[in-house]
Amino acid sequence: MPQAASWVGTPSIKGRTEATRMALLTFSLLGLQFTWGVEMTYCTPYLLQLGLTKSRTSLVWIAGPLSGLIMQPVVGVIADRSRSKWGRRRPFMVGGSLVVAACLLVLGWTSEIVGAFVADEERKKTFTVAVAVLSIYAVDFTINVVQACCRSLIVDTLPIPQQQTGSAWASRMAAVGQLIGYTIGSIDIVSIFGTTFGNTQFKQMTVIAGLSVIFSVAVTSYSVRERVLVSARGSGGKSGAIQVLSQLFRTALDLPPRIQAICWAQFWAWIGWFPFLFYSTTWVGETYFRYEAPKAAAESKDTLGDVGRLGSLSLVIFSAITCVSSVVLPFLVRAPDNKKSDFTPRPHPGIAAFLRKITKVQPDLQKAWLISHLIFAATMIFAPLARSVKVATFLVAVCGIPWAVSGWAPFAFMGVEINRLAMGPSYSAPPSTTMITSATYRRMNPDRDVEMDVLRLNHREADTDSDSDDEGTGSEVASTGELAGIYLGVLNVYTTMPQFVGTFISWIVFSIFEPGVADPNIIDNAAKEAQRAPQEARDTKWMNLNSDTPNGIGICLFIGALSALVAAEATRRLRYVR
Repeated sequence: MPQAASWVGTPSIKGRTEATRMALLTFSLLGLQFTWGVEMTYCTPYLLQLGLTKSRTSLVWIAGPLSGLIMQPVVGVIADRSRSKWGRRRPFMVGGSLVVAACLLVLGWTSEIVGAFVADEERKKTFTVAVAVLSIYAVDFTINVVQACCRSLIVDTLPIPQQQTGSAWASRMAAVGQLIGYTIGSIDIVSIFGTTFGNTQFKQMTVIAGLSVIFSVAVTSYSVRERVLVSARGSGGKSGAIQVLSQLFRTALDLPPRIQAICWAQFWAWIGWFPFLFYSTTWVGETYFRYEAPKAAAESKDTLGDVGRLGSLSLVIFSAITCVSSVVLPFLVRAPDNKKSDFTPRPHPGIAAFLRKITKVQPDLQKAWLISHLIFAATMIFAPLARSVKVATFLVAVCGIPWAVSGWAPFAFMGVEINRLAMGPSYSAPPSTTMITSATYRRMNPDRDVEMDVLRLNHREADTDSDSDDEGTGSEVASTGELAGIYLGVLNVYTTMPQFVGTFISWIVFSIFEPGVADPNIIDNAAKEAQRAPQEARDTKWMNLNSDTPNGIGICLFIGALSALVAAEATRRLRYVR
């Protein structure tokens, strides 16, 4: 008979108000997003400056999707079965953040570290490049460990009715971290702090990023109390590597229907988001040089710097709209597990009638996610027709709205479905919500009803142990989140796989429409730190200035818009999946 999972304690968050608790729970994502921004902005020109060729630099950036593809699902399974007295997620978060900070410092001081052991200049150059590349891979792999556990912690801690709120706050924190990163990156911090923390902008940014990820993770880890897993479901005391990989493989092959539907919607959406995130800044700058710039500007030796400034402006506007949308939109969207309710006319009857009409047309999360796909498609479908930097910047800025929704909608849906799976038939969903079913879950747990009784008993015992009036999640429906790590890991697989698909599509498009032109992926990130880019990246050979030929990046964005339409259809069908 499979062993039922057993727990000690109850999840809780410090803070007297819901806003405070949500901010503390998701604060770790602010530092993570800031760190991602530093890596995307500075590492490409840094590698070029060290002497790595452009073609080899492109191979380095496989680290992002590769690390997400491997680490998040694997760490998710391992953390799901962790019996640490500190909880399942926080030990990985704290340990991972320390490793991230250490790798960032090694990355910033690569030349000095290698120089302390190697005297020969040629060998020093080779080892410096090797250590820098390894440091980037180490940062990517470890930051995915932290990110996987931060997301799972939200699902673990919050009850079903608050899953959308938690995901929305996570999106807000990520948007704020992104905005802070772009703002600090645009300032000459060396002139402000001197050379105490490094004599270059890149070194000081690695220090700030390392401190930010440690501080943000520490705040969340201190503020959240997890339940402690006594024994995992059907573990029998075994948690070896073979069992972990086997569980991951079985789960990925036989997902519950609604989770599968959510993953496929995410898959098609990210085929559209990939070219936007990697190429949008280059596209804005190239649009200017193709159609608006005078000939003298096109012959400038600092073309890359000009492109970087134009692209950075569009990113700042995009980030600002994302941040505002992340704050406002969650208040306008019904949670996926809530029924429509009429407004109680306590104020003036005229106002009550008006608010009642608003609640009747208030979209739920499924419809909001669908609309976000359509907004993205409606903007990027015009990308090949953009002939001015203002139009290109406007299209990029509008995408801040669907990007804000994409940062919380799939995770909110997953949080609800994961908790329903773990709570089983003991949770009664509202009539307007489709209950999830899983043949796999039944086959692996024939005594599920007994297990749910144990689970409910643990909840009652945990509730009696609650010892603080100013802590808690503030809901009568408990969260289990027992399977959060593995299912969020699978969702991340459906997020990273489109990046490989997008890379292949971009390669085909550039080979057909812009043969001989360098991959803009390399220049896009380098453009954000233009003044520090090496001379190799400052020429104009990488940019097609012929206004009579199609813009390869615009075509990639157009293909992304078509993929977003497929994602919209997948999201529409989500309503009918049982």
